[in-house]
Amino acid sequence: MELTAEIIQDTLGPLKPLLADPEMTDILVFSARKIYVRRRRSEFARFAGGWRSDEDLAICLEAISRFIKRKLDRDNPILDARLPDGSRVNVIMEPCYAAGGALVALRIHGQDPLGVDELMRLGAFDPAGLAVLKSIVAAGRNILISGGVGSGKTTLLNALCSFIPDGDLIVTGEDAREIRIGHELWAALESKKKIYADDTEYTLRDLVRNALRMNPRWLIVGEVRGPEAHDLCRAMNTGQAAIGTIHANSAFDALLALETLYLQSGLESSARAVRETIARAVHVVIQVEMLPDHSRKIVEIAEVHGLDRTAPDGPYTIAGLYRFRPDGMENRRVRGRFEVAGPPRYVERLRTFQPDAIPAFWRDGP
Repeated sequence: MELTAEIIQDTLGPLKPLLADPEMTDILVFSARKIYVRRRRSEFARFAGGWRSDEDLAICLEAISRFIKRKLDRDNPILDARLPDGSRVNVIMEPCYAAGGALVALRIHGQDPLGVDELMRLGAFDPAGLAVLKSIVAAGRNILISGGVGSGKTTLLNALCSFIPDGDLIVTGEDAREIRIGHELWAALESKKKIYADDTEYTLRDLVRNALRMNPRWLIVGEVRGPEAHDLCRAMNTGQAAIGTIHANSAFDALLALETLYLQSGLESSARAVRETIARAVHVVIQVEMLPDHSRKIVEIAEVHGLDRTAPDGPYTIAGLYRFRPDGMENRRVRGRFEVAGPPRYVERLRTFQPDAIPAFWRDGP
């Protein structure tokens, strides 16, 4: 039987009305009768419904694991998977869940990803920020989107892809498919975990390597968190434009995080050589953050200018292009303003090939 969103909703019975709520973003199930939910721009709230017992909850989870052909039992107590609607489900059972029963975390994705107009309406960036983002893609810059869990990295990634010309081939690679872009020339690749002892596993690194053989104009890695960092940087340095997301707390930290993951690739490279490679590979870092009022904003866009060769350890040098400057809270909402700096170095490339893509506030720059 083919797994569909309707089957999942029916299987998860008590959660069916929550899964159909377009404002729902997260569902946390601590036990059969202890369920918390979060909607957009809101805090977690207790849900009154639930299952009759933890045994009923376990039966539902076992049914889902069978549908997606993954094991979930005491010998395999952790399940991380994608549901048909693109939502992510993470299950932890005994003996790894100390409270007993099962802990379930659902990250809900709406039927349609938020577009740039909706993101701007929600305050993720302003019209100047939109112009900056469009110029980065028009210039074919290699982009690293950085932020914490739930900060809106994939949502922004989807929005950026809407600026890619229709004639460009896009290849995406993910462990669990979350990227959703409306592009005719889009090849979506997803890693495959080993299910049985004699099964074959295909990792994200395998996907990135295979994607390079397809000669895409844009290579996109949904979440860089392992040795695939090496292959992504290789792609960035060999002509393909690339975008990746990474977990880090600032634009500068994102480069350090990528460096650490690169060193995990197993290649014998010095830290200095890796730093040189990353400094040439990544052109722009976009930092997103979920603020105290649960809004998600671009808090920094920085251009990578290479390494500081006057310092002994040669740290990365970056220049701010755009930022959000908070100014306190008002009516439980973060107050602040967006600011533009620059112009960036890639403006010269735009002047040569796409002068119309240069934002008005940078056209008279040096």
